[in-house]
Amino acid sequence: MAQTNQKLSQGALKKSAFRHNWTLQWCWNYERMQASGFAYSMIPVMKELYSSEEEVCENLERHMQFYNSHPGTSAIIFGASVALEEKYQKDMSDSIKVALMGPMASIGDTLQGALVQPFAYLISAAIAAGPYPGNLLAIPVLIIPFLIYFWARWPFFWWGYKQSVKIVEDMSGQSDFNLLRDAAQILGLTVIGGFVPSMLARLKFNITYQQIMDGQPVGDPFSLQALLDGLIPYLLPLGLVAFCYWMLKTCRLTPVKVICIIAVITFILGAMGLMTA
Repeated sequence: MAQTNQKLSQGALKKSAFRHNWTLQWCWNYERMQASGFAYSMIPVMKELYSSEEEVCENLERHMQFYNSHPGTSAIIFGASVALEEKYQKDMSDSIKVALMGPMASIGDTLQGALVQPFAYLISAAIAAGPYPGNLLAIPVLIIPFLIYFWARWPFFWWGYKQSVKIVEDMSGQSDFNLLRDAAQILGLTVIGGFVPSMLARLKFNITYQQIMDGQPVGDPFSLQALLDGLIPYLLPLGLVAFCYWMLKTCRLTPVKVICIIAVITFILGAMGLMTA
């Protein structure tokens, strides 16, 4: 029997957590996604749990099966898997990875994509384009939320390690996790919607018409922008966002192509004097 039947040391746990949180995607590939990073992170654990090198390699091979989840919330899965490996519950350790990698990916993508990124990008852009253009404060405002999100992986790991199989029970209830995900989506969409008019308020059509009779202007000049504002305030910014969304979702264009198209359109309209920003 190659099992050491000993409890994992704090050194092994910390080393495994460090490896997972830093190197999970270093060897990412299309065949097995994050499997190699997950297996590499398990090495300190396996070396303490098994005295035979053959046994260590055999158990590491189990973790080379397909695995793909969000790098942040994956720390929870990894912590639970380590706890089960410590109890030599190999099948349960493999099963919990399969069961949780999808739901945890959904939660992680929602938190990062709908909550952290919109706040960081929009607030940073607002500071950079504010009364003092080029304000260096925009840089830490952009970076700090992502650093906090990254370092949250360590408490995620320890929580997963302590919870172990209880995480599956929590996920089966779905109440807390669904509430967190839905709240992040609503908050993210609200933030984006609120920032659209404030960030693009200066975007206006510069199209006017003045009727001339006998060489003299007659009546008030017609303004396209005033007409649009009378119909729906900030209609142009909202239309621009809807146009970008249509290109992304319906036309399946990449964000870079959408940015290039918008840049070309605004450059042409601005050069013709039809739009100001």
